[in-house]
Amino acid sequence: MKPSISELWYYISVGAGLALATISFTMLSGMFELLNGWSVIFSIILAGLFCTLISLSVAELASMYPSSPGIRTYLKSAFGNQISLWIMYLYLFFIILIAGVESYIFALVVNYIAPNIPETLIVLSLLISIILINIYGIELSKKFQMLTTGILLSFIFIFGLIGIYNFDLSFFYSSLLETPFDQLALIPAGIGMAIFLFVGFEWVTPLGASPHSYKKLIPLSMPLAIGINTIVYCVFVFGLFSNLSITDITHNSIPQMNYANTILGNLGLYLAFSMSILAILSTFNSGVLGGSRLVYILAREGNLPKYCAKISIKTGTPVGSILFLGGLGTASACIVLTFQLEILSAVIGSAIICLVYMSLMIANIILRKKQTKIKRSFSSPVPTFLQWTTISILPVFGIGALFAYPQMKQQATISLLVFILLSYILAKKYNTTQQHNS
Repeated sequence: MKPSISELWYYISVGAGLALATISFTMLSGMFELLNGWSVIFSIILAGLFCTLISLSVAELASMYPSSPGIRTYLKSAFGNQISLWIMYLYLFFIILIAGVESYIFALVVNYIAPNIPETLIVLSLLISIILINIYGIELSKKFQMLTTGILLSFIFIFGLIGIYNFDLSFFYSSLLETPFDQLALIPAGIGMAIFLFVGFEWVTPLGASPHSYKKLIPLSMPLAIGINTIVYCVFVFGLFSNLSITDITHNSIPQMNYANTILGNLGLYLAFSMSILAILSTFNSGVLGGSRLVYILAREGNLPKYCAKISIKTGTPVGSILFLGGLGTASACIVLTFQLEILSAVIGSAIICLVYMSLMIANIILRKKQTKIKRSFSSPVPTFLQWTTISILPVFGIGALFAYPQMKQQATISLLVFILLSYILAKKYNTTQQHNS
């Protein structure tokens, strides 16, 4: 394999692997509470297209600052310190929220196989193990990341194909009773929720092996990761609604287990369990490392407590940021577990990520005018008017996801506003402190 192809697949595996979390299946279950199977597929395809447009803007930003720590640099260059910190803290809340939900969903998967093991024990064991692995500097190799993502993608795709081959006509025909056009009012909410299924493609930007990587490989890897995930999700969803009723799909937060049991029996259950382990490995390998680096960078700048910037002398790992992120992730998991807030957390996360992606596209447009002298090895081919159209519609998708469930829209709205307010307070506090120190 040529080095460039191997490097490209590594970038794709990071972007695609982060998105293939166990919580993605929970989000699919949630989408089926609103939409029929065809509308879910329609929403995923449109979300993939919007994420592709966003990724091209992110690729241009990365080419401007190839050695930078990712979105912190892009946002600060475009918006200044305080506003960029506001967005970064909101993004950090998103990471903590999703770390908690992902741990809880994995506990549900384990409980499906071994119902006698307490969920709290599973969650705490998982998070403590991940924290210790990262503290001791045990980082999964690039080859392992590529292998796990490849196997995971293959698993999900094959599961979908088996379901399509063995589809139940009664479930298939029931999904034809309503077309996407009958559900147009719900499609924005569906797209907002589906955007969540692609989260993580932007985390590849700090990983470029050389400045040359930002000319072709990084810009190409993000749309490819999004495109591959779009195909895999759509095939899986097709198999899902061709074999299970809407009630069976939405019965719990882990529809992949019920689906696997339906199409392959006990073998399917153990394969789905293996798939969930691969998802955890792929997600937490890149996610915890990326998240802890983000915390470390903010702490080094003086925008988080000093202990978050502590480095282990023995391993060289950012032990302070790992403990900070792991501790808050554990607290998040305990809250989600106690009150069963997985769907609420997911829709709040969808709204937050729509705001973050909107900010990145605005940053791209601002820096085109503001930083004309900075060399760009890649320029987004997306016309400016289409960028502004995407920017304008992303909040609609976020609000749609937030209000997707009438029974929880009040809690979702209040929770999002609390996160926004806390992010603003933190940004103002640390920005003021920096101004006084300077």
